[in-house]
Amino acid sequence: MSEGTIVAGAVNTPRPKIDGRVLRAARTRERIVNATIELIRGGEATPRVIDIARTAGVSTRSIFQHFDDTEALFAAVAQQVVEALLPLAKPIDPALPWETRLDALMETRTQINEALLPFRRAVALHQPRSPKLAAGVGAARLFTRERTEAAFAPELASMSEAERKQVVDAVLAASDWQMWFSLRTTYGLDLETAAATMRRMVGAVLMQAVSRGSAAATVAA
Repeated sequence: MSEGTIVAGAVNTPRPKIDGRVLRAARTRERIVNATIELIRGGEATPRVIDIARTAGVSTRSIFQHFDDTEALFAAVAQQVVEALLPLAKPIDPALPWETRLDALMETRTQINEALLPFRRAVALHQPRSPKLAAGVGAARLFTRERTEAAFAPELASMSEAERKQVVDAVLAASDWQMWFSLRTTYGLDLETAAATMRRMVGAVLMQAVSRGSAAATVAA
């Protein structure tokens, strides 16, 4: 048989040929995105194209051959950063004791927020001009909301829709990356102290929710 042979009941098909130009283009695009991330982590909220090109080892012309404009580049940067952090956002079992769930949530939020810290200014500067970046931020917030609601479903179940939304909003506001930026930068807290402060805020919100749920259950009984 010429194209494919049958061996021990399996079909061996020839591997598809990979276009070298496509592969080189993908690698160049990856270098450009990684260079931009490196510069942002180094303190440049809006890296200059010439600096990105120098760090990536490409020409400035090459950057705009792979990205329509700088906003498209920063949207690609945001996507890569978020995809790298997604494995940290593990679901939390709602059957666990609420303090155990709180600890799990705080561990996740601390890791993600600290990783996002260098990108906060870049997002604030580019988001108003980039619908794609704004949509990505919105999707990330929705994902976080859904995970939070699922983790604390037992406490939220007895609440009215309005109260449930208010509690979840409070948890998200107390644990999102803007709050983390404020704790770490505005208040100058080290990582451990910032994490403990954030846990205290979120814990206070959830403690009130737990207390109300217990009171409601007692009345119902």
